[in-house]
Amino acid sequence: MTRYVARCSVYMLVSILLIGLATWRYLSANELTGLIYATPGGVPLTLDIDYPVDRRPWPAVILFGPHDGEWKPQLKHDYRCRKLLDALTGHGYAVATVHYRLLGQCHFPAPIEDGKAAVRWLRANAQRYGLNADRIGVVGVSAGGYGACLLGTTGPEDGLEGEKGESPYSSRVQAVVAMGAPVDWTARSWSDLTEQIYLQPFLGAFYTADPERYARASPGTYATPDDPPFLLFHSTDDRVVSVEQARTFAAKLRLAKVPVELDEECGVDHIWTGAKLERALARMLKFFDCYLKPSE
Repeated sequence: MTRYVARCSVYMLVSILLIGLATWRYLSANELTGLIYATPGGVPLTLDIDYPVDRRPWPAVILFGPHDGEWKPQLKHDYRCRKLLDALTGHGYAVATVHYRLLGQCHFPAPIEDGKAAVRWLRANAQRYGLNADRIGVVGVSAGGYGACLLGTTGPEDGLEGEKGESPYSSRVQAVVAMGAPVDWTARSWSDLTEQIYLQPFLGAFYTADPERYARASPGTYATPDDPPFLLFHSTDDRVVSVEQARTFAAKLRLAKVPVELDEECGVDHIWTGAKLERALARMLKFFDCYLKPSE
């Protein structure tokens, strides 16, 4: 009897170890973390890649999170970011969560240079990491949405590529989604406090002193017909970023003959939650499917 119990205990322990090993292999196969994509000024910048369960060359979506002093690898586990990420991987997209230089740590155009470096890195390493280099989209939330929109409208001729070196890979993306993004700084629609805390340190001047610099930092300034399609989400009750910014940006995209959809919701905070977030994610998936999976 004692031997039987001992034998069962051994079998149980082995089973637990095997289950644990299988789980570890699953997580390892479906999430890669801490991949260095650039080292501006000698400081390493990293990204994570989350995969769908079935591994093959997947279309990729870059995720730029909101501006936050804690925008570090663990923030992608915030329930809203996690819902967005899980929605994408569950729908057949590999998601590259990019950790970029924050507004309080750098000046324009550092964040967009980081985004372009990330796109080039993903293309250069597409075969190694099972990605489709020809189908890369981007989604950004709040300040991350600002970076996503600049990534969509700017090209090599705009001088925002950063330390490209000899890389032959393009930094252009095929589809852009932005949620609650500050996307137009050509007309003053923000508070004095916002300008003092965020914009002046980021751009190096107050609006009245150098409005041209604010225009240069606005995505709509670069809109051209060859830009990818855009899907913008914004709340009419957003007290952090006025919905007028999204409307002005959308108008500039339309003027440049760029496909754009603007989804406005009332009664929503700056960062969407609940049923309205669910609807937004469903629409985002349809949008990406249209432009990143056109043959399916």
